[in-house]
Amino acid sequence: MHMRSSLLALLVAVAACGAPVDSGSALQVPPDSAPPDVVLQAYLRALLAGDCATASQLAAATFHKGNGELCGSVRVSAARIDGPPATPTATEVVFGTTITTNGSPDGSIQPGETIWFYDLIRQPSGAWRIAGGGTGP
Repeated sequence: MHMRSSLLALLVAVAACGAPVDSGSALQVPPDSAPPDVVLQAYLRALLAGDCATASQLAAATFHKGNGELCGSVRVSAARIDGPPATPTATEVVFGTTITTNGSPDGSIQPGETIWFYDLIRQPSGAWRIAGGGTGP
């Protein structure tokens, strides 16, 4: 529990350091050799564009609505990655992001800025893919 609290405090402390994701960049799926931050940036660009087909190519089978996937259900108008990831293992990284949304239809996500965590897992192919997301690690 203490480790999770420390991780959350670290991620919140570096929140102001993140640069906004450029929503004007071309939507492309990076190669399997891409590092996890590049994969997450590509996913966030797709999310901002509402391009759920591209976003789904960057996701593991576990990443779906109800397990952190927002594409298609929540309009995200801005996003930034808030500093370096936590690395629980050599094959898992967790990024803190700040997203700006119009809220969720069920009210579970309020309109405005929200801290959203993305868990990326290295797949057997070597590719990093988003495996989960949410408001807490």
